Amino acid sequence: MNRIYILKRLILDLFYPNRCGMCGCEIPFDEYLCNTCVNLFSSADKNVFIPYVDHFTAFAVYDSFGKEFAGRFKNDGDGYAISGAAYLIYKALVKGDSSVLNETDIITYVPMRKRDIYKRGYDQCRLIANETAQLADKPCIGLLKKIRNTKPQKTLTAEERSVNVKDAFSCLKEKTVKGRSVLILDDISTTGSTLSEAARTLKNAGAKTVNAAVFAKTRLYFDSVSADKKPD
Repeated sequence: MNRIYILKRLILDLFYPNRCGMCGCEIPFDEYLCNTCVNLFSSADKNVFIPYVDHFTAFAVYDSFGKEFAGRFKNDGDGYAISGAAYLIYKALVKGDSSVLNETDIITYVPMRKRDIYKRGYDQCRLIANETAQLADKPCIGLLKKIRNTKPQKTLTAEERSVNVKDAFSCLKEKTVKGRSVLILDDISTTGSTLSEAARTLKNAGAKTVNAAVFAKTRLYFDSVSADKKPD
């Protein structure tokens, strides 16, 4: 873990006591959630296949508790929850396949629609990616750009989601991506269509490998896809 990042948290804690990203109780500066809350998350399935993604990591299942926590960083703009989500993703990566973080050259994120950023006032995926990158001591670079408007994925079926994001991204920095290993971060994933299209865009730009990590994965996809039953 990046020592400079930890030092920043220590200094910040002197002025703004650190709190659990879920319940808000005061906790030590080097923690992100209290022991009670962190144990309420349901572990995510480790065998999920997403086209164009070399390795996928999710910390938790998007169940009722995961949804409540996500609401804190997606809708409430809770900085403690954003830090907590970043740490949980980092924790899942460290406990998973060690080669993923070791081989990562760049951490990036799925870009939000401009209208959503304007509505919320912030891009939670970018903030989570920046903090995860600090934890991992890796550079965080915005590599993807939304080149056409898409409908909100949550309103669509699995098939419609795939069509909705088709050719929706472009790579901003092909020279930076070429021959590099990229880790894409997102907050929540359902069918994996957005991550798949983002990974395809980066690989077309010359990325050597593209891995992906999210805070939570919905049960919908867990129940229908496994490593032994990959989608057509």
